[in-house]
Amino acid sequence: MKTMFAWILALAATAAMAAEDDDGMAAAREALAKPADPPAKQAVALRDTKITADRMEYNYKESVAIMTDNVVVDDARFLLTADRLFVFMDGTNSLSQLVVMGRVAVSNENRRAFCDKAVYTRADKRLVMVGNAKLTNLDEAGKASTVAGDKITIWTDDRRMEVYPRPTVTLPADSSKDMKDLL
Repeated sequence: MKTMFAWILALAATAAMAAEDDDGMAAAREALAKPADPPAKQAVALRDTKITADRMEYNYKESVAIMTDNVVVDDARFLLTADRLFVFMDGTNSLSQLVVMGRVAVSNENRRAFCDKAVYTRADKRLVMVGNAKLTNLDEAGKASTVAGDKITIWTDDRRMEVYPRPTVTLPADSSKDMKDLL
């Protein structure tokens, strides 16, 4: 979805440049503005997202779906499990916020995240994990780097993270080998 959004923005920017400037360079700018194709490794086959739970309620007035007990979200990009999931929709029935509570676990090909509660807000593309929050990233060699803290906030569009209070970072044993000249 993020890639599709980038393609739409690039297409709109290219069309706007071509419309306001006819100096013969529009085709060159179009080629430069076109984003590169994502690497094949990042390509994700589109398929339906399947959400299962022991129970579900939907409040039409509040536009919220509540799934409880043995919640599993199976998406092409990740697998999420938890005790409860609240899906908040906006006026157009689009996702506005997810609240996940109780034994939250999210994983994909190279990341694992665990916490007591997670809140994803679509408007600012921010994920906040609280309570025993831990995020593990596996590199190409399968070595794990971990960050943990009471609260981990991730801004997905900015590829930025904040961990507080009391952050703990654990790196693979050989990760400091390139810093030997500093000592």
